[in-house]
Amino acid sequence: MSNQISIKIKISLLLLATMGVMSGIAIVTTLPLIGKHFSTIENINFYSKLLLVIPSIVIAFISPVAGIVVDKIGRLKPLYFGVSLFVLGGSSGYFLDDFYYILVGRAILGVGVSLIMTSSMALIGDYFDEKQRHQFMSLQGMAVGFGGITFIISGGYLAHIGWQYPFLIYLLPILFLPIFISSLKEPKKAIHLPHLDAKIAPKLFPVYFMAFFSMLLFYMLPTQLPYLVINKLGGTPSSVGYFIAFAMLVNALVSKQYHRLKERFSFIQIFSITYFFFAIGLLIISQVTTPNQLFLSSLFMGVGFGLVMVNINAWLLSLVEPNKRGRAIGILTSSFFFGQSFSPILFQPVVVYIGIQGLFFYVSILSFFIAFIIFLKNKK
Repeated sequence: MSNQISIKIKISLLLLATMGVMSGIAIVTTLPLIGKHFSTIENINFYSKLLLVIPSIVIAFISPVAGIVVDKIGRLKPLYFGVSLFVLGGSSGYFLDDFYYILVGRAILGVGVSLIMTSSMALIGDYFDEKQRHQFMSLQGMAVGFGGITFIISGGYLAHIGWQYPFLIYLLPILFLPIFISSLKEPKKAIHLPHLDAKIAPKLFPVYFMAFFSMLLFYMLPTQLPYLVINKLGGTPSSVGYFIAFAMLVNALVSKQYHRLKERFSFIQIFSITYFFFAIGLLIISQVTTPNQLFLSSLFMGVGFGLVMVNINAWLLSLVEPNKRGRAIGILTSSFFFGQSFSPILFQPVVVYIGIQGLFFYVSILSFFIAFIIFLKNKK
């Protein structure tokens, strides 16, 4: 099918990719405001971060099951059901004024995202051959970057109106449905090969570990940075949005070049580059005293964001057999979101002890070390 991919199919897959980034980033700028609105709840600054973490936890547990479903009944039925849950659960925060009910809505959103991500990634594997896949995933990374810019800036502006208004962004996929329905087709099922029905191959374990560990570190930004900017640096929700949007712009531009980088470097070499730039960005954040100084770090953070997700996804799809894509992608999605889920939980005690900038400093040192170790290992 790789030679017959229409522009409408590509647009549909790109829109689905932006829904993944929309799931968390749309409400990042409003988290401190939610904390103030529900200030009577003890430890609300920590619990407000659960609005990002709860979907991640649900996605982490649901995605392996979603992968099995996608392999068993096809890609499109789970996809459309996921879109419905995404709209329902995501937008519920606008209509609710009970923090715990909002958490339930975020859990429903998580189920929707797990179905969307697993189905859409399986479709990419089905529609494209490997060379075209790298080219499309470069484009996908750029779309995610520009989508992130749109959602983070929109969320920042809407947060000025009221803490609940950024939740309206989750209604957008309703507008995407016509192009999904008119363009996406169910691929022919892969030929059933009994000897491929065993457990996921051990060769995929490094991919899953790298997905978990990368998101554990990278997700510090959306969960910790708004509190640094607003509570310590004297910024506003929109200034958080501008910083993350600029990083996403760099992300988009770098992602677009992924297929060119892949022609020159291996998956492992690209990870070394990713962690090196990520470390520089964190080191800068650990030293800033004003919000505007963060824009320098975003140049480096954007390179890291622009490469790591695309590289992991491409690495997995290069290793897995067609009739096991759903399961393999489900476990990969689970790895990503377990990393997201554990990030604020693992780093909160560190933040209490040495502060957010102290956390960023020590993780930058760790990231430099990881980049160096990967570089040495690749040379051997």
